[in-house]
Amino acid sequence: MTDYDAIIIGSGSGGLTAALALARAGKKVVVFEQHDHPGGYTQSFSLGGFQFSPGVHYIGGLGPGGGLREIYEGLGVANDLLFFELNPDGYDHAIIGRERFDFPKGQGRLAARLKSRFPAEAGGIDGYLDTVARMAAEVGRALPVHDAREAALLPLRMPTVLRYGLRSLDRLLDRFTHDPLLRAILSIQAGDHGMAPSRAPAILHASVASYYMDGGCYPRGGAQAIADALVARIRDGAGEVRVGTPVERIFIEGGVARGVGLADGTLLRADIVISNADPGVTWGRLVPAEHVGARLRNRLARMRYSSSTLSLFLAVDMDVRAAGLDSGNCWFSRTTDVEASYALAERTDLAAIDEVPGLFLNVTTLKDPTRRRDGKHTIEAICLASYEAFAKWKDSTPGRRPEDYRQLKRRLADKMLDAIEVFVPGVRRHVVLQALGTPLTNARYLAATRGGIYGIEKSLRNLGPLSFPIRSHIPGLYQCGASTIAPGILGVTTSGLLAAQAALGVPREALLTAKGQSLRVHPADDPASWPPELRSRVVA
Repeated sequence: MTDYDAIIIGSGSGGLTAALALARAGKKVVVFEQHDHPGGYTQSFSLGGFQFSPGVHYIGGLGPGGGLREIYEGLGVANDLLFFELNPDGYDHAIIGRERFDFPKGQGRLAARLKSRFPAEAGGIDGYLDTVARMAAEVGRALPVHDAREAALLPLRMPTVLRYGLRSLDRLLDRFTHDPLLRAILSIQAGDHGMAPSRAPAILHASVASYYMDGGCYPRGGAQAIADALVARIRDGAGEVRVGTPVERIFIEGGVARGVGLADGTLLRADIVISNADPGVTWGRLVPAEHVGARLRNRLARMRYSSSTLSLFLAVDMDVRAAGLDSGNCWFSRTTDVEASYALAERTDLAAIDEVPGLFLNVTTLKDPTRRRDGKHTIEAICLASYEAFAKWKDSTPGRRPEDYRQLKRRLADKMLDAIEVFVPGVRRHVVLQALGTPLTNARYLAATRGGIYGIEKSLRNLGPLSFPIRSHIPGLYQCGASTIAPGILGVTTSGLLAAQAALGVPREALLTAKGQSLRVHPADDPASWPPELRSRVVA
């Protein structure tokens, strides 16, 4: 007897996608989420009457033929979603010292703009962008890998990756340019995967850069809109999503996953168990130790997790457009030494820092201009930070942490505001609300090991076929999320679909069967082009 056909642990985009695909296939599904809000890194929260979406800042793959668009339409959630396209003339702004470079939509436009700015580097620019595009195309054609035979054929399918992709991003750039500013511009988006240019595999950076080459979009209503759409359709299909319900263990019987035990002592049985938790949680806590195996235990003991973050949430009463901001993201570095931002993530004594060397900033009320009608704006600024710098407070009670923790938070928030003032002068005078999240915040709300934002660190040993597999070594137990095929919302969403495919033994197209779906995308900075009912939501 089983209580469900499938149990999903965690409600990130991977888990919700797997649940919806299984529910649409007629399976009785339940999702258990330890937090009181579904969505994982797609969740939003309200503070002082302002809404923030700390985990999703832009999304690619939503244009015609895009991978994420295909999934949303095929799963029947596209009509429930609306996206705003970020400024196509600058969806990302690199602000390096006193220099600014705007990343335009389209590889051709990017190449032309870079060569106009760096005419002496034209050959290197073309060579770099062509190499990046070829590597990303090879990965797209070759992955995912389903078995050892496919893995053995990868070298034949990925010649450019073998030649360039296994070196670091810094070493790839050495091949094409030595100009410090150009190198900083081409590597500043490394925050999208969280690894320093000196350590990031070139193929990792190439895949992320190519993903955003056609620009980015932002969901109306913030990232929570994505989770809400998936949850609504799961429930329409007689599936369940239970929040505030931690899973205590995965029940293994006869070497096969048979269900889960909840924190309240309830045991529920299912033939399919999919974990959207990271490996530190899945294999370090949920699966009984005798079923983990020595090899996997050794891997977990050596495992590095991705960097964590300091997230500064601001509400301001200033004219942010007049200050030079728009729907595009801002990547700020005080100097051409982009590496300094990642060095900060290795420091354990953040109280001693004099300044924040770099950060990411976006104005969510410009990405979604329908969010507010009172002229106030919400800003999210993020810089990397180590979990170790906060580990001594990990056992303290949230909301009642010691004074030295609160003092450090105030100091760090002040240092981040100093950095923002460099390219948004006067912003400090207009702050009407501010709050700072730390790695402990990530660990608490997302059950993220060491507060990591991208699961396991994406070194070469954790990429592609070397990442954690969708189908685990325990029959009936599957994995999805950022520690499997790729980080980012496309990667985790695809991992959820792959988990459902593996569990059901069906091809991708068998799960993407919804009809009459069409994803809507409107330009964020041009309300005049919107339909009247949407345009009425914007302050004139």
